[in-house]
This record gives sequence, structure tokens and C-alpha cells, in this order.
Amino acid sequence: MKTVIIKPHHFMDIFKLYGTGIEEFVPDQKMGHDFYAIANAIIKNPYLLCQLTIEGDDICKPCHYYQKHQCQDTLFHIQGISKKGQYNQLLDQRIIELYQLYNTQYQVLELCQIFYRHHELIAKVWKEEDDQQVEKRRDFFVKGVEKYFFKYKDDVMTKYFEDI
Repeated sequence: MKTVIIKPHHFMDIFKLYGTGIEEFVPDQKMGHDFYAIANAIIKNPYLLCQLTIEGDDICKPCHYYQKHQCQDTLFHIQGISKKGQYNQLLDQRIIELYQLYNTQYQVLELCQIFYRHHELIAKVWKEEDDQQVEKRRDFFVKGVEKYFFKYKDDVMTKYFEDI
């Protein structure tokens, strides 16, 4: 796998879950998506190229709910939005704007650094969610990225000194 097409919120979810202690992601038979495969590839390769999208990504496309180029799964907890695909696009558009992701491709470490540097923006991305849930999301995301940075500390330090 040379480049993964990924929604920004999926990328952040991977590191949130990594921060909860998940080391190896397993398939979700019910949904049929490829979250596990993409997450494992990202966790194992800090230089993997990620091409950002707000449309269907490599995680979504094999999912049972992904039809007609959009997620057809339903939502009940966000007022005014009934489809998960609509909400996800809203989240991804916010992430792109708030984090100023003007490039379309980033290495995993680069994206981690961008999101980590401004992790306080997570509250503005998931503003429809309960404050306590958003705080947990941010805390686990930060923990996941820090764990990743430690795992690849030599790569992070090399990248840091290249930027100076």
C-alpha cells in the first residue's frame, strides 16, 4: 500500500482508538468496512502517504452501508442530520478548514504533527457532540499520537531537525 485515501476524521479516529490501548485493529464483520486494514497500515508506517478526501475513502468503500457513493447509515443523535455521510462530510470539511489542510497528501507523521499541534480544535470539529465525549475524544487522540511519536521517536526527531 503506497497511498491511502482517507477522510480526516477517520485518521483522527484511528489515533483516538490507538490512545485507548488498541494495538492491532480487527475486522468488523457487521459493517464490512476496511477500518482495521487502513488503521493497521497507518500505525505500522509513519511514512505512508495519506490522500485526504471528504468523499468515500478506502475505509468506507467496502462497507455494507456505502452505496451510491455515499454512506447510507442513519444517525439519530445529531439534530437536522439523518445520514452519517452528511455528518461525516461536515466534520471533514471543518477539519480541513480549521487545520488549514491545503495539501491533499501528507505522510502519517506530518498529519499527526498538524493535528497534535492544535488538538484544542477538536472541540470545534465535533461541536454537536456532548462536551464530555469531545473531551474524551481529544484526550485519547492526544494519548494515541504521543504513543505513536514515542514509538517512532527517531523518525520524529529526524523530521523535527529537518524542519529547523
